[in-house]
Amino acid sequence: MGGGRFSHEAYSRLRDSKGYSNKSREEIFTARAIDPEMDPAKALLRESRDSAEHPESVSIIVGLDVTGSMGFVPEHIVKEALPDLIGSLMEAGIEHPQVLFMGLGDFVYDTAPLQVGQFESSAELLDRWLTRVYLEGGGGGNNQEGYNLAHLFAARHTEIDCWEKRKQKGFLFTIGDEPVFPTIPGEIIRKYTCTNEAESLTTEAIIKEAQEKYHVFHMHLEHNDWSKKPGRKGNWKELLGENFIEIPDYKKVAKRIAEVVIQHHKPTSGNTKSGSADTEVENML
Repeated sequence: MGGGRFSHEAYSRLRDSKGYSNKSREEIFTARAIDPEMDPAKALLRESRDSAEHPESVSIIVGLDVTGSMGFVPEHIVKEALPDLIGSLMEAGIEHPQVLFMGLGDFVYDTAPLQVGQFESSAELLDRWLTRVYLEGGGGGNNQEGYNLAHLFAARHTEIDCWEKRKQKGFLFTIGDEPVFPTIPGEIIRKYTCTNEAESLTTEAIIKEAQEKYHVFHMHLEHNDWSKKPGRKGNWKELLGENFIEIPDYKKVAKRIAEVVIQHHKPTSGNTKSGSADTEVENML
């Protein structure tokens, strides 16, 4: 996957043709169950590969909390923020980003706590997978979500050329407003991935596994008074250190993702634009 190139013009045409500015969240995200093509139990592998069009791909996973309190984030990305994410990277010299969108929920209460798209580069295909996400609007009263399912899938069910060919780690971002479950039970792994046998995992262990080939971040959105409380942030700081990022303004989350990638990605010496990356990020911050 990952064909095509992103452009502001293509994104603007797409947004206008679909009338996003005049549509509600429910009119854009029409799925009322998980899309079969996004079912992780059927997805053995998601690949981010180099090609003639994208000779130095950079793999980025964006895991979006789709429980009741968080549906405004994918809506904002679709309507406004894709250029903040993809366009900012390309302007800073990261010319071949490939982004995979995930939907994340509560694996105790929800029917679709993990949904996985494909790694894509073009406005049309990024929009295609993002708008297929089922905004289940669930979650429970347990003050925890299954963000660790993103770490599990990234670690065990993705293959990325940036790491395999160049030892450049990809990027994994989870975005939400709650703590993460401390473990993933074996029965949950078997139910929501294509694995027939599995033992329970601690969140700490699966994050470390994902960190072997990804820079792992969690972005906690402080979008209301409740989400600002320390209890809503759990032990993310202990798990990720400086890679736990608090975001007071959710409208800046896509831009912040781009900033983080620009700061941490190490281009190859052949990338003639790489020398300007530090200057670019200073201008963005």
